[in-house]
Amino acid sequence: MAENAYLALGCYGRKEDGFTLCPSAENRILKLDESLVFFDEIMDYLDAIGMFDRPMMDINAIRHLVYNLQDRYDQKIRRLWTEREFNCIERFIQMHKPCGLYAQIIVVPAEADVPDEPEAESLAVKGTPVIEKTERKPELKLIRGRAGR
Repeated sequence: MAENAYLALGCYGRKEDGFTLCPSAENRILKLDESLVFFDEIMDYLDAIGMFDRPMMDINAIRHLVYNLQDRYDQKIRRLWTEREFNCIERFIQMHKPCGLYAQIIVVPAEADVPDEPEAESLAVKGTPVIEKTERKPELKLIRGRAGR
């Protein structure tokens, strides 16, 4: 079965006095595949900061990660995220700061990869359907698609 890897940004949710303020959310903000212009450099960067070992949970580190990706890895004639997508990511970080944020690499089956909305121009910053989570560490070699690296 084919699988796809994504950089996901999410929050743990928040309740106060039995009132749910946020039920938790997870958004796939970047599909990690070889269509990215600087794919190898992005993968090396994510590996260097430990994204393949554990989720990132420090808000400052998450903001730094998002800004670094946007600033360093232009996709030839456009940015990694459109201005609108980047603003949504920034707003998500600010709005869900009290919930507890995380960024992690997720691996999902390819058939779960299709967006629900036909007019969706990208997968960035859209809520993902609940997928049964199997806790497994993503393997860098499998995501890169090349043996021996």
